[in-house]
Amino acid sequence: MKTGKFNLSAWALSHQQLVSFILLIIVAAGCLSFTKLSRDEDPAFTIKTAVISADWPGASPEEMVRLVTDPIESTVQELRWFDSVDSQTQKGHTEITVNLLDATPPAEVQPSWLALRKKMREITALLPENVAEPVVNDEYDTTYGTIYGISGDGYRPDELRSYAERIQRGIRTVKDIGRTVLLGIQHQQVVLYFSPSQLASMGITQNDIVTALKNANEITPSGRLRTHHDLVGIAINDAALTESSLKSVTLHAGGRTLPLTDLVSIHREPPRTPEPRFHVNGKPAVGVAIAMLPGGNMLQFGHDLEQKMAQIKASLPHGIELVKVANQPAIVDDAVEGFLHVLMEAIIIVLAVSFVSLGLRAGLVVAVAIPVVLALTFIGMDLAGIGLQRISLGALIIALGLLVDDAMITIESMIAHLEKGEPLRKAASSAFSKTAFPMLTGTLVMVAGFIPVGFARSMAGEYCYSLFAVILISLISSWIVAVLFSPINGVWLLRGSKAFQHADKPKGRLARSYDTLLALSLRHRLKVVIASVLLLGLALWSTQWLKSEFFPASDRPELLVSLTLPENTTLQATEQETRRLERLLDKEEGISGYSAYIGSGAIRFYLPMDILPETENTAQLVIVAHDLKAREKLQRRLARILQVQFSDIITRISPLELGPPVGWPLKYRVTGPDFEQTRIYARQLSGLLSRDSRLGGLNMTSGDPQREINITVDRNAAAQAGVTADELARTFEMMYSGLQVTALREGNHLTPVILQGNEAERNNLFGLEGTVIRTAEGKNVPLSQVASVGWKLVSPQIQRHNREAAITLQADVMAGENVDLIGAGLQPVIDNFAKTLPTGYDVAVSGASEESDKGNDSLMSVLPVTIIVMLSVMMVQLQSYSRMVLAIIMAPFGVIGVVGALLPTGTPIGFVAILGIIALSGMIIRNAIILISEVDENLKAGQLYADAIVNAATHRARPIMLTACAAIFGMIPIARQIFWGPMAFAIIGGLVAGTLFTLTLLPALLSYMLERECKHHKKNSDG
Repeated sequence: MKTGKFNLSAWALSHQQLVSFILLIIVAAGCLSFTKLSRDEDPAFTIKTAVISADWPGASPEEMVRLVTDPIESTVQELRWFDSVDSQTQKGHTEITVNLLDATPPAEVQPSWLALRKKMREITALLPENVAEPVVNDEYDTTYGTIYGISGDGYRPDELRSYAERIQRGIRTVKDIGRTVLLGIQHQQVVLYFSPSQLASMGITQNDIVTALKNANEITPSGRLRTHHDLVGIAINDAALTESSLKSVTLHAGGRTLPLTDLVSIHREPPRTPEPRFHVNGKPAVGVAIAMLPGGNMLQFGHDLEQKMAQIKASLPHGIELVKVANQPAIVDDAVEGFLHVLMEAIIIVLAVSFVSLGLRAGLVVAVAIPVVLALTFIGMDLAGIGLQRISLGALIIALGLLVDDAMITIESMIAHLEKGEPLRKAASSAFSKTAFPMLTGTLVMVAGFIPVGFARSMAGEYCYSLFAVILISLISSWIVAVLFSPINGVWLLRGSKAFQHADKPKGRLARSYDTLLALSLRHRLKVVIASVLLLGLALWSTQWLKSEFFPASDRPELLVSLTLPENTTLQATEQETRRLERLLDKEEGISGYSAYIGSGAIRFYLPMDILPETENTAQLVIVAHDLKAREKLQRRLARILQVQFSDIITRISPLELGPPVGWPLKYRVTGPDFEQTRIYARQLSGLLSRDSRLGGLNMTSGDPQREINITVDRNAAAQAGVTADELARTFEMMYSGLQVTALREGNHLTPVILQGNEAERNNLFGLEGTVIRTAEGKNVPLSQVASVGWKLVSPQIQRHNREAAITLQADVMAGENVDLIGAGLQPVIDNFAKTLPTGYDVAVSGASEESDKGNDSLMSVLPVTIIVMLSVMMVQLQSYSRMVLAIIMAPFGVIGVVGALLPTGTPIGFVAILGIIALSGMIIRNAIILISEVDENLKAGQLYADAIVNAATHRARPIMLTACAAIFGMIPIARQIFWGPMAFAIIGGLVAGTLFTLTLLPALLSYMLERECKHHKKNSDG
């Protein structure tokens, strides 16, 4: 491509003071931008999930599904970006999880939830009368990165709650503070226990008690006196009802006046339906979970919060223990510091490569380019709103090995012209005319290689978006520095040097070795081509043994341990199992601390978390190990403990995840029209999967049916006795669950007053038929007169997926096993089982495989755009179909090195490694473009095609090898990183192979192509 008369490098050399001033401004602005960049552990990504909950007290699960769940699910499916809907319905309550498409643009998520709320308001009129408007929770992704646990020996739960509320109020003034929630709060209630048989014998109904209590605690307006001049309020001085004053309440019934204490016993206690509990290091506690507002600086927020908490802590009484359970600011600080340390390692390595290969002065030109490019990159990141986090810092390290390429090519071109005897300034400006546009097109090709991650419409793509943005900014900055600032630096630093003024100086050993290799490649070009193709075929065949994964586990020290007991287990029983595990943890080494969430999963203290539902039979512990090695040892020990001592319940131990949350890695969802039949088929599939010894913790999301007392009303007998089904329901609700009568106004809290049957008669299920029903006419009717009592088994919970009954089988894999390989091995079993199912029933794969497919599909969907951009850029530069195809052909040969690096090291290939492979193709094509362009320049200069190939290859060999070495060695620091390791290994291996084939196979292919062109040209000339 012609560059025209304008030469940017020559212009810069003619305006050195202006350009140097611009350089100083850029460096200063870059330093300022670096200090302003936000710090975080991971990039934010949008959780495209909302939860709808609805209640219909007293309705059976079947009635809830038909009349509440199904209409809501049907309405939800009308959302524009709808993907799937899952529901869990139990007696009187349904919870519906709405998932938007993975490709939903983040900007469309909140409008979708607004539309969802509107639909829920509209559908309320179509639901049964007693169903309130469904509640939409769209703050599902709020991350509570800082959690404080509050405990104290000798302090009551209500006292701990009071201190937690004081802390919650006190921290509201901290800058950038977001939502705060309290954990483990145990509300109190005052329960009035009564004996139904006693009331019946005294001719008193439960309604008499209810009326007396409401009258004693009712607030009634007492009016205002209006005069000609002012308004005077009228207040009736009647003290509010308290726990002690309850004892003085009297009842007027049947012409008698009775004290309430003759009819009920009064107790203050926790609710019969317990609330989730929270433990810190084995002690009952309450917690304050704190989220930061989006866009805040996590480190500054952590510092401000720490100062405020220190003030609050000084005001707390002796004995109150404040423990920081989650400390995201400290983790972010360590993570950013660690990555900056790795970045400095990479800079030192790249500088070492430059100095060793180019010498001191030429190496300094490259060295100076690095801080300037980084400064421009920091400015671009600041303008784009990209902070320092795992992905952006990794992108900086990846870019570091690439951004020195342009500076190296520029200085190499200068050296080449100096060795020809050209003046220094002319040599510096010649770099632009010779290499500027091949460098630019090569840079654009490399940037195009990252387009899939930049525009992948998925959570995985959103998570990794800053990788594309930072590399785009840094590589464009690299080209600008190479053509604008590096020539000036070259003139300044190489002035007076005589090291490059001898064109006839002997070649080094490396150059002579390459000359020999190039000659052999051209002499035996057919053998080189065949051998290269065979090696590529062998590499592609070997990919079947590569391990695969979606995203690796996090390098944070936490372990998550979940306990799932049978569905009918009470919270008290779940807490007993949790305490048993806590006692074992107290004896373990390598633990910094732990917290337990009983009756729910852990609150989202880390964005990529799989959140467990709030159920009495669930508990989750968050165990913080001393470090990563301690975490791995602890995980192995605890896995054995759980397997041996907790074998009767479902347990899972896992580190935190990176990327979009997955949870159980293996999931198979059985769906069909009938829930009970679906359960049967799920059990059959479970039996087949249990034969695979590589699976661990295999379980079903819905277990065995539970017992239920079934009261069948005789309508005729009930009508004759004057008893209605509604009266029966209210009688049993009050007897067994309790009925809130009123509430005590205690400070700024309301304490419910519950009327409930006493324990002796409540637990006497065999005497249920003798329960006395008090009619509106005052008659006492035994239950046996109007109804029969029996037992039956029912499903306590009905699960659905996209409005079909669904049960999911989920499992872990044994240590050292690969999820994808096991999944592929089980697929024939799944397929054969699915064929045996009747019409309407099916089995679908979920879990890590499903999420991985979503992420990879999002990359592949953008791949055509990548290819089009790459082809367009290459055609602009090369202007030849044959040359463009030749450059593209070189990309697949990098796979040889990728397989050679990943397979022996056991490094898995996943989403991040695939990103590396796509980017690698751009790097290889870039080198091919530069080499092909120089061959064309030599042909235009009148050289024979054989000489043009040899001269171009020998001239470009050193810069290609230097830039490859800089990229390869620059990757070494992040090769140790759990997240970036697969990409680093893929690029290291791929660049080694790609560079070798670019310098050997490409000249051989060019020889064939140019020989054919010469013959064709000669034939046309002769014709």
